[in-house]
Amino acid sequence: MAAEPTYADDPINAGYPNTARMWNYMLGGKDNFAIDREASDATSAKMAELGVPSGEDAARRGRHLLQRMVDYMLGQGVRQFLDLGSGLPNMANTHQIVHRTDPQGRVVYVDRDPMVSTHSAALLAGPQVVTLHADLREPEQVLGNEQVRKLIDFDQPVAIMFICMLHCLWDSEDPWGVVRQFRDAVVPGSYLALSHLTNETDPVAAQRLLQLTQDMHWDAPLVPRSKADIARMFDGFRLVEPGLVGVDQWRPELHNPLPKAPELPPDLPGLWHYCGVGIKE
Repeated sequence: MAAEPTYADDPINAGYPNTARMWNYMLGGKDNFAIDREASDATSAKMAELGVPSGEDAARRGRHLLQRMVDYMLGQGVRQFLDLGSGLPNMANTHQIVHRTDPQGRVVYVDRDPMVSTHSAALLAGPQVVTLHADLREPEQVLGNEQVRKLIDFDQPVAIMFICMLHCLWDSEDPWGVVRQFRDAVVPGSYLALSHLTNETDPVAAQRLLQLTQDMHWDAPLVPRSKADIARMFDGFRLVEPGLVGVDQWRPELHNPLPKAPELPPDLPGLWHYCGVGIKE
């Protein structure tokens, strides 16, 4: 396993590809370096060789899925959102989707990358938005934060969001336990929304993709998991219809992109990410 970057020594981490900056590049953003662009292009080329959809496809699908999931939870009356592992600001951010429906909706963005939190705080500042530099692998950094506690009323329903995030944690980092701690902090009527890379379509290609992220010194892995392992993340939640499905199959009728949202790629064969939304009862 590749060594994790030491942000205290190199807070920008400019010497290695950075997943947040690569994601930004794949969504058409400008907050990235040459090393991120080169790594993204090289990875996409390798993914094509493996028969895996490109990183750009995954990023754009993930952004449109986020919009549909947020719109769904807004429709259920939720007005508080924890966007965990949010990445760099780009087109169609969570608070923009929320405020399209309710300008008083509250959003907390969380990322462990100091470049992300600093940049996001400058661009996303507002009375209903908090940007927090914290490591979601230690949920109390989020749940016990004074700014978060001032903005979010944990006596009311909260949407917990892990979009394309939990597959960046090794099994040893216990992503199931991370979700469980956030679940236990919110009241019934709260929601969990997530998407996750799977190895069920092609286990060999998925394992090679994981190895590729290590060979190219990404700052986070892409750990594929089975449908059963992903479903375990919803323990304590009831999955809403249509359940745990491929990204393109999750409520496509809710597709209502914000202006300047990245174009949605055409459907691709195979299922590479599972996603779902669950309610705590």
